[in-house]
Amino acid sequence: MASTYLKRTNGTPTNDKIGTISVWVKRSKLGTDQRIHMNFADGSNYAYLRFTEGDLIEVYGVASGSQSTQIRTNRVFRDTNAWYHIVLAIDTTQGTSTDRIKIYVNGVQETSMGTTDYWGQNETCQLLIASGSNYHTVGSAENGSSSFDGSMSHYHKCDGTALAPTVFGETDSTTGEWKIKTNVSFTPGNNGYTILKDGNTITDQSANSNDFTLGAGTLTKTEDCPSSVFNTFNANFQEGGGVLSNGNTTYYNASTSN
Repeated sequence: MASTYLKRTNGTPTNDKIGTISVWVKRSKLGTDQRIHMNFADGSNYAYLRFTEGDLIEVYGVASGSQSTQIRTNRVFRDTNAWYHIVLAIDTTQGTSTDRIKIYVNGVQETSMGTTDYWGQNETCQLLIASGSNYHTVGSAENGSSSFDGSMSHYHKCDGTALAPTVFGETDSTTGEWKIKTNVSFTPGNNGYTILKDGNTITDQSANSNDFTLGAGTLTKTEDCPSSVFNTFNANFQEGGGVLSNGNTTYYNASTSN
């Protein structure tokens, strides 16, 4: 998505303590701050899901100007030729801190964490809030910075239920690999949605009408998707100053017009 991002204004949530985020991503660039999902009420109340500069997955939240949570994996995610399925299952009503937010990648829960500052029990989750001028961005920070560089597909948000990754994916009985369920069923809740299900569609395809608008850039349908994985150019090799784009499926060298 590079400099492209999506945005919408949130309404009143079904539940500001329980929800799920599910998205398939394919990275094109490593080693930079890349926001996948962000909720922003103001400079003192916000939260986001991102890849860090060290290629870790992190959930970070701020409430009333103070850090409310920071969960960061020990595992790095540096494969630029594979799709990652990321699921966040959030339920701050849970008595055990590690049950309040669970990170799954390709159907497996990440349990080895480098940072473990969980939301307090029954604390409002800033990823689910809606207050004041609150709005939600996909693919960047609230101002369009820290953009995600890569491709996204089948982006789901469930407001009010912490869902298992098996709602959105399953293990292939032949290969043993995690694969996408292209048609999923869940109750989205007030702020829930399904976007990017069919190419670059940002119209909500759930039972709601929580459509997004284009904040900046251009959405390009690359045909590379979790159910039809394409080979891509190596991001570490760009001969002669050429530029990779469209999820590293396109290479262009302006100096030679190739």
